[in-house]
Amino acid sequence: MQNDDLKHACDYIVSELNRIETVAGTLAMIEREHYDTLNRFDHRELLDVAVEEQSAARQLSMVKQVCGQLVQKMTEIQEAIGGAGHGSSH
Repeated sequence: MQNDDLKHACDYIVSELNRIETVAGTLAMIEREHYDTLNRFDHRELLDVAVEEQSAARQLSMVKQVCGQLVQKMTEIQEAIGGAGHGSSH
Protein backbone atom coordinates (compact mmCIF):
# COMPACT_ATOMS: atom_id res chain seq x y z
CA MET A 1 0.00 0.00 0.00
CA GLN A 2 1.35 3.42 -0.95
CA ASN A 3 1.51 6.34 1.49
CA ASP A 4 -1.39 8.07 -0.27
CA ASP A 5 -3.49 4.92 0.00
CA LEU A 6 -2.66 4.68 3.70
CA LYS A 7 -3.57 8.33 4.22
CA HIS A 8 -6.92 7.84 2.45
CA ALA A 9 -7.59 4.70 4.50
CA CYS A 10 -6.77 6.58 7.71
CA ASP A 11 -9.02 9.48 6.67
CA TYR A 12 -11.86 7.05 6.02
CA ILE A 13 -11.37 5.27 9.36
CA VAL A 14 -11.25 8.58 11.25
CA SER A 15 -14.39 9.76 9.47
CA GLU A 16 -16.29 6.59 10.33
CA LEU A 17 -15.06 6.61 13.94
CA ASN A 18 -16.25 10.21 14.28
CA ARG A 19 -19.63 9.21 12.88
CA ILE A 20 -19.92 6.25 15.28
CA GLU A 21 -18.85 8.51 18.16
CA THR A 22 -21.59 11.02 17.29
CA VAL A 23 -24.27 8.33 16.97
CA ALA A 24 -23.22 6.67 20.24
CA GLY A 25 -23.29 10.02 22.03
CA THR A 26 -26.74 10.84 20.70
CA LEU A 27 -28.11 7.41 21.61
CA ALA A 28 -26.56 7.58 25.08
CA MET A 29 -28.26 10.93 25.66
CA ILE A 30 -31.62 9.50 24.53
CA GLU A 31 -31.17 6.45 26.76
CA ARG A 32 -30.45 8.71 29.75
CA GLU A 33 -33.58 10.73 28.99
CA HIS A 34 -35.60 7.50 28.79
CA TYR A 35 -34.16 6.40 32.11
CA ASP A 36 -35.14 9.68 33.73
CA THR A 37 -38.66 9.51 32.28
CA LEU A 38 -39.26 5.87 33.18
CA ASN A 39 -37.81 6.32 36.65
CA ARG A 40 -40.63 8.78 37.49
CA PHE A 41 -43.26 6.04 37.28
CA ASP A 42 -44.08 3.83 40.24
CA HIS A 43 -44.38 0.64 38.23
CA ARG A 44 -41.96 -2.24 38.69
CA GLU A 45 -41.75 -3.22 35.01
CA LEU A 46 -41.06 0.37 33.96
CA LEU A 47 -38.37 0.66 36.61
CA ASP A 48 -36.76 -2.51 35.23
CA VAL A 49 -36.78 -0.99 31.74
CA ALA A 50 -35.31 2.21 33.19
CA VAL A 51 -32.38 0.24 34.61
CA GLU A 52 -31.82 -1.38 31.20
CA GLU A 53 -31.87 2.08 29.58
CA GLN A 54 -29.31 3.30 32.10
CA SER A 55 -27.06 0.33 31.32
CA ALA A 56 -27.39 0.95 27.58
CA ALA A 57 -26.51 4.62 28.10
CA ARG A 58 -23.34 3.63 29.96
CA GLN A 59 -22.32 1.18 27.25
CA LEU A 60 -22.93 3.72 24.50
CA SER A 61 -20.90 6.29 26.41
CA MET A 62 -18.08 3.76 26.56
CA VAL A 63 -18.33 3.23 22.77
CA LYS A 64 -18.18 7.00 22.30
CA GLN A 65 -15.08 7.22 24.50
CA VAL A 66 -13.32 4.36 22.70
CA CYS A 67 -14.04 5.97 19.33
CA GLY A 68 -12.49 9.20 20.56
CA GLN A 69 -9.39 7.33 21.69
CA LEU A 70 -9.17 5.49 18.36
CA VAL A 71 -9.47 8.77 16.45
CA GLN A 72 -6.53 10.09 18.48
CA LYS A 73 -4.47 7.00 17.65
CA MET A 74 -5.39 7.28 13.97
CA THR A 75 -4.28 10.92 14.03
CA GLU A 76 -0.93 9.82 15.45
CA ILE A 77 -0.64 7.19 12.69
CA GLN A 78 -1.51 9.77 10.04
CA GLU A 79 1.18 12.10 11.40
CA ALA A 80 3.70 9.25 11.34
CA ILE A 81 2.77 8.36 7.76
CA GLY A 82 2.99 12.00 6.73
CA GLY A 83 6.41 12.28 8.35
CA ALA A 84 7.70 9.07 6.75
CA GLY A 85 8.04 10.50 3.25
CA HIS A 86 11.31 8.66 2.42
CA GLY A 87 11.83 10.86 -0.63
CA SER A 88 8.78 9.65 -2.58
CA SER A 89 7.13 12.14 -4.89
CA HIS A 90 3.48 12.53 -5.84
